[in-house]
Amino acid sequence: MKQFRVNSLAKACALGAIACSSHAIAQTSATPTQPNVIVIMADDLGQWATGLRNDLIQTPNMEYMAETGIRFENAMTPAPVSSAARASFHTGKMPSQHGVYDFLAENSKYDANWLDGEKLLSERMQDLGYRTALIGKWHATTDSKEPIRGFDRWLSYDALKSGWKNQYLHSGTVLFSDEGNNVEHTGIQAQFLTKQTLEFIDRPSEKPFFVSLNYVEPHFPFEGLPERLVEKYRAIAHKVVSFGGNSALDSMSDFTLTPDNHEETLAQYLAAVSLLDDQLGQLLDSLEGRGLLDNTLIAFVSDHGLLMGQHGLYGKVNATFPYNYYEDTVRVPFIIKGPKELVRTKQVRGEFVDILDLHATIIDVASQGKEYDSSYGPGRTLVPMLKGERVQDWREYQFSERGNSRMISNGHWKLVRYFDKDGTPHNNWYDLSHPLGERYLSQPPQTALQETMIAALDGFFAQYSTDKYNGLNMWNISYPNFTTEDILKHERWN
Repeated sequence: MKQFRVNSLAKACALGAIACSSHAIAQTSATPTQPNVIVIMADDLGQWATGLRNDLIQTPNMEYMAETGIRFENAMTPAPVSSAARASFHTGKMPSQHGVYDFLAENSKYDANWLDGEKLLSERMQDLGYRTALIGKWHATTDSKEPIRGFDRWLSYDALKSGWKNQYLHSGTVLFSDEGNNVEHTGIQAQFLTKQTLEFIDRPSEKPFFVSLNYVEPHFPFEGLPERLVEKYRAIAHKVVSFGGNSALDSMSDFTLTPDNHEETLAQYLAAVSLLDDQLGQLLDSLEGRGLLDNTLIAFVSDHGLLMGQHGLYGKVNATFPYNYYEDTVRVPFIIKGPKELVRTKQVRGEFVDILDLHATIIDVASQGKEYDSSYGPGRTLVPMLKGERVQDWREYQFSERGNSRMISNGHWKLVRYFDKDGTPHNNWYDLSHPLGERYLSQPPQTALQETMIAALDGFFAQYSTDKYNGLNMWNISYPNFTTEDILKHERWN
């Protein structure tokens, strides 16, 4: 069983949000201060679409957060579709363990008791003495209206009443579920979510807070963003991602091809990124003004990336057939800022990390040296990295999955395996060092490396899957965790 323990009070204090005084260290009965925790999760934000990767994109607050914290440049999603990624973050498990690996339509007829029996991060944080809140997007089950277990504060959506698109509106009137009660807000949605987060933080309490703050930016629809932001990108959007491009994979449909109004659409997407960055700055300022910034661990991540014209495509993993795991799809921004005793600033780390590691890290930080177990999933605590330590036994590969497709990457070679219903695998190899990148399939590497990576992929999923939820058995899993009619037309997956 994977367990972690802090063996001395002094070391436990180092995990706190403020430095322990010599008097506190001398008192064996003293309890170090638990830091507050905020996880900001963007929706469909690729790592490529930030100022950390492209100087044309204006995200000064993300850059400030990275400069005063730690940035992980090889962060990837374990599941490149929203419901699956979010279910993985909240459970700490892979889709093949918890059973959600596709978009879950918010409709009661598709409910299959998703995540029943799973202990959520919110519940674990309550056990550790935190007050908890979910603000914004949930989408890890088929209904966001009713509060989910483990959250003391619930503000999400009623998509069953308003329709799926309403919750994604960047401006206008959005129907929310406030503790299960319908409320409407008219204005800029992201600003409303920021305000609601601060109202929860301001509630009188002796407990530290844990907030899962989930903006819908920069998710579709690519419209309705503040004009002050859109106009900044109209003239330069084509320089960020130009029209054109191709790849060896088929487009899933005409809807996943780059639209004729690509430049305007991309300008709206990038404006949504800047709006998101605005909210990050507002949150940082508000915490600082309240005297909470030095005692709060803040993580900024995304559920997965998105194609916005790369390879001539729009969309995510299901923009192509077979499913793609392009770098633009799987790479995500991942930044952590926190108490100086916990986070060594100005760091850029190159290790493979994902939101399962963030799950484990939050529990480690909140545990304050107490023994805990995270062996239920593959995530590992990032605390040694946060402190700036050399980590020599970290993972060599990053894994991701969607249904009957799985990815393994070592940063140079990427293998995507697709499995027929009878279990027959089909391999797509990519040499990421090739000048043409992932536009074409590569000849496989040497046999020894092929065998090593395939064995690592098989071994990983042998450990982190269940008979009931294994993605290779997706044909037996409840709809909508099933292939679409378009996919079923392809004989290869019948």
